[in-house]
Amino acid sequence: MNYTIYTDGATSGNGYEGAQGGWAWILLDENEKIVLKSVGHLDNTTNNICELTAVLDACHNAWAGTELLDPNPTFTIYSDSSYIINCYKEKWYKKWQLNGWKNSKKQPVANKELWELLIPYFEDSRFTFEKVKGHANNEYNNLVDKLAVEAKMILLGEIDG
Repeated sequence: MNYTIYTDGATSGNGYEGAQGGWAWILLDENEKIVLKSVGHLDNTTNNICELTAVLDACHNAWAGTELLDPNPTFTIYSDSSYIINCYKEKWYKKWQLNGWKNSKKQPVANKELWELLIPYFEDSRFTFEKVKGHANNEYNNLVDKLAVEAKMILLGEIDG
């Protein structure tokens, strides 16, 4: 069975010290029924870290959550993060590895420790990664955006968890 996953991250004060963020993902079966979902929040973070965390958590936990239901699940992960999808599709991570984890500007790759955890999923044929337009008319992307914002707001104390 092929499962669909939508992921998102949200940050207040992105780029500033002490930024607060949230992330979320949902897993849908072939009938578009939500089977699993997860949300979390991070302190002193960036939007890219929240986006990466959402994808990592989804890949790891969706696999664990479906293996009892299906011996050979596959997953299509949708993200509105160009950073993640371009890395996957254009194989940036392979160049980073060859260049000693330096980017095209010869600077250290940001979030290396998260990328190292994500690369095995990029190279696993059971996982594919696709771009979805953010803040557009996609029901599930809008849902994970809302969940990520709510997770961030809980951390900020703006709503109760």
